[in-house]
Amino acid sequence: MVAETKNITKLLRAYGLSGTAIRKEIIKHFWGDGVALTQKELEEKLPDQTDRVTLYRTLKLFTEKGILHKIVIDDNTRKYKLAGNFKRNDHAHFYCIRCHKLICMPQLDIDRDQLPKGFVFYSARLVVEGICDKCKKNTEKNKSSGKNPESKVQNQKNRQ
Repeated sequence: MVAETKNITKLLRAYGLSGTAIRKEIIKHFWGDGVALTQKELEEKLPDQTDRVTLYRTLKLFTEKGILHKIVIDDNTRKYKLAGNFKRNDHAHFYCIRCHKLICMPQLDIDRDQLPKGFVFYSARLVVEGICDKCKKNTEKNKSSGKNPESKVQNQKNRQ
């Protein structure tokens, strides 16, 4: 935990930001591979006395500075994720529909040369949806042991 706090403080300083308690607390919840949260999910993890406006402004600041990506999953869902090595937001992301893990996929680059003549690139949003390797393994393990939750749901529907 001490090393994590030092890394968070170092990260904030690298972007010219002071390490206030709320900023550190917010970054702490994004620390880890594939951690992406909506504002509501983050709000539920923070102490009850956390001000919504402060949270909103901090997420906006972190997005503007390039600390967090804001990723549009669908019309109603926006997730935030530590930017890490990928400072820009215009690369693809993989979104696991089971565990909601979100992974940057910069290898799926947007070929700007393929735009129609005279068009100017501004930004791109691409979310590839599927099942991550961990969830796939769990599904396969459950199927082989007869504990497939999907088949239980289907069996319940068939009984009705």
